[in-house]
Amino acid sequence: MRFGTDGFRGPIETEITPEFCLNLGFHTGKIILEKGYDSVIIGKDTRVSGYMLEAALQAGFISSGVDVKLAGPIPTPAVSFLTATYAGQFGVVISASHNPYQDNGIKFFNRHGRKVTENLEQEIEKRLNLPIKPVEASQLGKAFRIDSASGRYIEYCKSTLRGKHSFKDMKILVDGANGANYKITPMLLEELGAEVIRVNCDPDGFNINVDSAVLDQTQFEKYAKEYEFDYCAAVDGDGDRLVLADAEGNVFDGDDLLYLLARSNLERNISGSHAVVGTEMTNQGVVEALAKHNIKLFRSKVGDKFISRDLVNQELVLGAETSGHIIQRNYSESGDANIALIQSLATIQESGKALKDITSDIARYPHVLESIPVKDKTIIDGNDKQEKLEGIKDKFPTARISIRKSGTENKIRMMVESKDKNQISDVMGHLKSLIK
Repeated sequence: MRFGTDGFRGPIETEITPEFCLNLGFHTGKIILEKGYDSVIIGKDTRVSGYMLEAALQAGFISSGVDVKLAGPIPTPAVSFLTATYAGQFGVVISASHNPYQDNGIKFFNRHGRKVTENLEQEIEKRLNLPIKPVEASQLGKAFRIDSASGRYIEYCKSTLRGKHSFKDMKILVDGANGANYKITPMLLEELGAEVIRVNCDPDGFNINVDSAVLDQTQFEKYAKEYEFDYCAAVDGDGDRLVLADAEGNVFDGDDLLYLLARSNLERNISGSHAVVGTEMTNQGVVEALAKHNIKLFRSKVGDKFISRDLVNQELVLGAETSGHIIQRNYSESGDANIALIQSLATIQESGKALKDITSDIARYPHVLESIPVKDKTIIDGNDKQEKLEGIKDKFPTARISIRKSGTENKIRMMVESKDKNQISDVMGHLKSLIK
């Protein structure tokens, strides 16, 4: 197997098997020992296969001589936080994010709480098929449980709020996607005084991401009809992605929240607030709205690890994907739905305005994104395909066009954005012809 955009991911019966995880844990353990790590923190989401894969990874790391600290079911950003706060830690998350329960995956974090580099990924890939030879018994690693992991993470999230913020006058509906945030997001908001309505906060190992508003935004309209709330906060299965909606069902994605937080950072004169990082998916209307406030947006490749690296390289603090991964480096080195949520609510509260009014000056371009299932993602590789793609771009110079391989699924993702709505379907038809 090879690393995708966000670690390894696939079906547990054929790809992310216990045997694979045993090998992965052992060989990764040998590599990180050489790099000066002494232990690894392992967290997981709520899917049923998590316990099985955790046990296999644990055995692999211990047999390599690495100590293991088990954090239990906990969101991805909490593992990022813990690896950055414990000395000498490597971080592992067992999760397939937005995928259904039949899939699972493995993500890695370095001692800074950031996704690991391609160089380390390649080192791991090269060793995966080598035999396992456990260290001598005297050198075997040990296993420990971190009983305070969730509490420490919640306290840290609260500490990021400026001043003594209280949400006691707010009613927030939390859609936890039956995932890793099912307890943490409601507890965090309640400790800050909010009244919380829980939806999809009862995981059973199989219902992760089912009817989640992050994946199916029609759910927001349904919630607006069934419940009374000020805002609805929806997170995905591993808890690193946030989408908001208001009481009327208006949806605010990562682009909107990037705009909200960017303006707040600039007004507060936060260092590195003159620019932000988005991706090729970020709507051009957001770019233009930010420019009116003299905030520049740099585009990275899709994937929060690429956003993180660009933020570090350019010494910036804020980046986001349209899907809802929001990185605020002054608080966390990873996309963090909980910190993004309370920071967004605090900013709205301070402004005295509704979120729809704050974001009303974003004139979004018509935008279509389609994901096409394929057997072989390399179908778009090759000079002939690339030449045809460039020909399509030349034919429609006013459209923004992207076609890329999914890093997590056997899909080709196509995006077309244009002020001319009629042009979009035309361009999309030409793109689809590339993979027939």
